[in-house]
Amino acid sequence: MAGNKALVLCLFLSMAGVIFGWGNSEGSGLFNMDSYKQRFGDCDSTGTCTISTTRQSAITGMLSLGAIFGAVGSGAIADRLGLRMTCIIFLVIHLIGAAIETSGVVYQQIYVARVLTGLGIGATSGLVPVFQAEAAPPRWRGLVTGSFQLCVTLGIWGVSMCGWGMSSYAGDKSWRVVTGLQMAFDALLLFGFILLPESPRFLAKKGKWEHCRKNLANLRGLPLDDQAIDVEMDEVRMKTEEDEKRGNPSYIECFSMKDRILWRTMIGILVQIGQQITGVNFFFSYGVEFAQTAGLDNTYVFQIILASVNVAMSFPGIYAVERFGRRPVLLWGAALMFVGQIVTGAVSEAYPNDKVAGDVLIAFTCVFIASFAASWGPVAWVVCGESFPIRLSGLCVTLGTGANWLFNLVIAFAAPQIQARIGTGITFVWAGCLALAFVFAYTCIPETKGMSIEEVDALYLSHTPAWRSAAFKRRQEEEQIKSHEKHLARSLHREGAEPKRSANTSARTSAEGAESPVEEV
Repeated sequence: MAGNKALVLCLFLSMAGVIFGWGNSEGSGLFNMDSYKQRFGDCDSTGTCTISTTRQSAITGMLSLGAIFGAVGSGAIADRLGLRMTCIIFLVIHLIGAAIETSGVVYQQIYVARVLTGLGIGATSGLVPVFQAEAAPPRWRGLVTGSFQLCVTLGIWGVSMCGWGMSSYAGDKSWRVVTGLQMAFDALLLFGFILLPESPRFLAKKGKWEHCRKNLANLRGLPLDDQAIDVEMDEVRMKTEEDEKRGNPSYIECFSMKDRILWRTMIGILVQIGQQITGVNFFFSYGVEFAQTAGLDNTYVFQIILASVNVAMSFPGIYAVERFGRRPVLLWGAALMFVGQIVTGAVSEAYPNDKVAGDVLIAFTCVFIASFAASWGPVAWVVCGESFPIRLSGLCVTLGTGANWLFNLVIAFAAPQIQARIGTGITFVWAGCLALAFVFAYTCIPETKGMSIEEVDALYLSHTPAWRSAAFKRRQEEEQIKSHEKHLARSLHREGAEPKRSANTSARTSAEGAESPVEEV
């Protein structure tokens, strides 16, 4: 069936989310392994080894630092080399970083390795949603873009399970296996990207029209001479000519007031920041330490429970974004996460080291994680991927992704310090941030379910308030139906008038012929 090939390819690309989730969450388990603490921590005279809070923050934060540069810098590189080749380059960088991390003997090596893996993760997390938004059939775009977050959760779950499984082993192999498995995912992704066709829009921009047509037909699963390919090629050609008149896109243009680009850029940036300030990555990066602070016994099991809930609830989240829309899912998700954080903080503060309270804490932390996985987890990527015109999408999405990683970096350094001072009360900080995220989603994020990129453009240009945007597509469809009916009525009127005029003309001609004198021969 036409479009199935593009759908399968786009879903495969979502596997880049696995290395995202794996690299971003591996520290939680590694920091609790004795062999890792002996190798990269400081040991006292009794032989007890610990990794300081500052060093933990640095190891976690270096990945975010690299990801910021990877996310922001990859957009300009992709405009020159194409999405496919740029992703291949950054996957190779990630592979090198994972190899250095796996073979590390001093913590300075880990710093360098984490920056390199961060470059690869930041670039792919920014570029993959751009390719998916461009290549996926419009009716499946929410599913495809949301599947990237599903793969992030699979990466988090995988590294949690691997860390738990290897924690019983002695020696460096316990942590080297955890870090080394990243290279297996890199190899698989590299193989896929090598087989992947280049973006048709990029080829059109370079004037390679035959190659563009071939890749477009390849993605759509249609013959080269199919009428649907002709129609889409005309659209691509027209859009490319418009872009050429405007010149090459730049990051400065992402902040232009024209066509409400600045407003749309800020929505893309703020929705990614909103995803981070929910506090979800705190639980996956420092979940073991949080469980210890809360007085829980089996911290690895706590981490696995959270990761499993995260994966399981991503599936209804992907369904919900297409069934109910972007806005309802974001709003309900923020409200439920708020409740989860408030209850978790209140119980842990009121009843520390209490078994029943510990069970309640686990339950409401799961409520928080489930709400995130079904809402802000996938939907933030969907909103960011579909908010911009094709010409600027590569640059604007990388700005949003860069903001995501910037706040990931801030949280990586700040959260352990905050927790060291206020303990589990840090959940109240996340609750305050969630209240802000709810207000932002209600007032700023429009409903774009089922819209093409061109329809999303029209929505923003109409200045429709976000809370009234759900009716925009319905009004557009009604106007199109009315326009079609008027056009049809005019056509029928003209068709009915033509025979009448012809009959009148014939009668008039016959009468004139009868009245005129006949010429005698």
